[in-house]
Amino acid sequence: SDDPDLVPASENPELNEMSLYLSDEGRVEATMDLDVVTGEELNAALDPLCRPVPEPDGSPDPRSARQRRADALGQIIRTYLSGSDRPTSGGVLPHASIVIPASGVPGDGVARLGFTGPVSPATVALSLCTSAVTRITVDGGGVPLDVGREQRLMTPGIRKALAARDCGCAFPGCGRPVTWTDAHHCTPWSEGGETSLGNGVLLCRMHHTLIHQTGWEVFIGHDGHPWFLEPADPARPDRPRVPIRSHARRTMTAHPAAA
Repeated sequence: SDDPDLVPASENPELNEMSLYLSDEGRVEATMDLDVVTGEELNAALDPLCRPVPEPDGSPDPRSARQRRADALGQIIRTYLSGSDRPTSGGVLPHASIVIPASGVPGDGVARLGFTGPVSPATVALSLCTSAVTRITVDGGGVPLDVGREQRLMTPGIRKALAARDCGCAFPGCGRPVTWTDAHHCTPWSEGGETSLGNGVLLCRMHHTLIHQTGWEVFIGHDGHPWFLEPADPARPDRPRVPIRSHARRTMTAHPAAA
């Protein structure tokens, strides 16, 4: 059309739509239809977070481009929820909520996310490391008993110390920036682990999930730095698990403990 006031469909934000729904497997599926400017902004936000990250042995990132894009969107969401410069909901800053039955109360004992439902113990542990998720403990009737202890989360001072020591994601071969990381308790807080520099390590969400859901382990060595252990090999039970240096302390040698 020659009408200068007519907005092309590709540029019309009034046509924007987005849907979120749970699949039969309990996953969240989404569809989006965006105008070009919003789409450009989305691409600009995702692009720097989508770069491939090599494995600790130097092999290529096993994630597909679509997986990297989904991980990047998750990072943007967590950064937003962890920040204070955002709109409130009912007078408080919105967070995701995880509802956890108190130990010993009747019921199925299954933890549930506020919107999406039941989750595994590994996901509970992962969620409790991040300031984007609020823990709510309930009794057998679903009545909240508490909303977590503030000392569960690393304080700003400890975060600064972790940033100075780890310089980003400490997982061997990663090194994602500090702003992309969660502060992980090496010994879980729920198991008596302290909220301290000596029990903390910075991990990006991909490697944070890896630590919680696989046989990878991380501990703070006598030198005060994080060290990592690969999962045990069932086919080679006698094979020693050699500690691997954190990313910021990687070396240029071929020694097996060099990252």
